[in-house]
Amino acid sequence: MTPLRKTNWRLPILLILLTILPVAASLYRLGDLAFTDPASVSDPDILRFFHAPSPIALHVAFGSLFLVLGALQLSPGLRTRHRALHKRLGYAAALSALVFAISGVLMVFFYAPHSLSNIWIDIGRVIFGSAITIFILLGVWSAVAKNIPAHRAWMIRGYALSASSGIQSYLIAIVIVVNGSFDPQLADAMIWLGWIIGVIIAEWIISGKLPRARLAVRRSYTS
Repeated sequence: MTPLRKTNWRLPILLILLTILPVAASLYRLGDLAFTDPASVSDPDILRFFHAPSPIALHVAFGSLFLVLGALQLSPGLRTRHRALHKRLGYAAALSALVFAISGVLMVFFYAPHSLSNIWIDIGRVIFGSAITIFILLGVWSAVAKNIPAHRAWMIRGYALSASSGIQSYLIAIVIVVNGSFDPQLADAMIWLGWIIGVIIAEWIISGKLPRARLAVRRSYTS
């Protein structure tokens, strides 16, 4: 096995491992919505989703799909050896990202605020959900226009913001372990920190300040 083949799936696997917590939690929530009798739910923070399940169901299902498909798109082997498959998966990933982002923004307006949340979390969801939508649309447009460097940059930005949910999950878990209990204000701060880290990592990769990540992604987008 050549060194290139050994590293073909390293980055996608790392990204999937990063997002495994939010994906697992999301799928559990989807199953809970599907099989739980709303009459047995008394918590208003949970019951609000049963009154209008479509936005959260779309957000969870297509968000999980995008996190997996987006990670697979960064495999150099998939891009160089299976270009048609890469293109088809790319459109599927883009569509999943758009449904995920738009439904996430709509959830802010469809559902009553969480009892432990604050307005800044909803503001962040609108800002970053809108940003993901714009980035993905620009990425698709750049691909159609054959502007591969721009396509690469916009898609990395869109995926990094989406994958920041994994960063947020681990940050909150670390804070709970260190603090000994769940603190809503600290959790909200970790959510914002996760978004910021996602933005910074994306720009580092695009600018080339993370050489190994840049090399792996460049192999994905060059023939």
